[in-house]
Amino acid sequence: MKEVAENKLINHFKGLYSFSRQDLFNYFLQTEGELKESTLGWRIYDLKQKNILREIKRGFYTLNIKPVYTPQVDDELNELATVFTKAYRGAQYCLWHINWLNEFSVHQFNQDNIIFETEKDLIESITHTLGDHGYTAIISRLYGQLASYSGFKSLILLQPLISRAPVQQIEPAAGKTISVPTLEKILVDVFSNENIFHFVQGAEMESIFRYAIDRYAINYTTLIGYARRKGKDAPLQSYLIKHFPELAINIK
Repeated sequence: MKEVAENKLINHFKGLYSFSRQDLFNYFLQTEGELKESTLGWRIYDLKQKNILREIKRGFYTLNIKPVYTPQVDDELNELATVFTKAYRGAQYCLWHINWLNEFSVHQFNQDNIIFETEKDLIESITHTLGDHGYTAIISRLYGQLASYSGFKSLILLQPLISRAPVQQIEPAAGKTISVPTLEKILVDVFSNENIFHFVQGAEMESIFRYAIDRYAINYTTLIGYARRKGKDAPLQSYLIKHFPELAINIK
């Protein structure tokens, strides 16, 4: 009986990119005659647990269930994380390969550099620590001087990790975790950091966003909230509304 009710809900909302908590409340009122606000909360929770609903913004949902972006971590990132966590126990950090963007782009980028973000006060110290372990690391603002580093296979770009940046902990091996960016963080960073991502412009930028939006689950509250902490929320909202107008209700 419950599955029948869930199928009716799916049929009612299918075809809509998103719908609100109020839309769900009105639906249950129409189909059941009455519903308490507290009961609605439990209904939504149950539907989310069953992967029938996904929240894309606070109070907005979709039936378009997509996987959460979970990148593949290679040995190089694992080794970097090990060096860092041994030297700076408890410090926050985030690691990722620029070439992860190749999954989303039309053209494949010949970039094997690594972005390494951590607490601002540690940046200078980490440059020396990584150097002692055979890594070539520079502060990201010096990226324009990259010509002098062209002989290195992989360059580590160091920059401060913004407070409450959306990162995720994944387990590449049993008993080991590594801190990497969520998809929301990657998209905002690519959009806002022209110094590092100067090679992502125009149609390529749009392609990356389109693939990410179509393929993976994105929380737009997280996306815009992180952009706001970088002072880029208004430009990003304008960009999304211009190129992806179907998202307008989710990003305001």
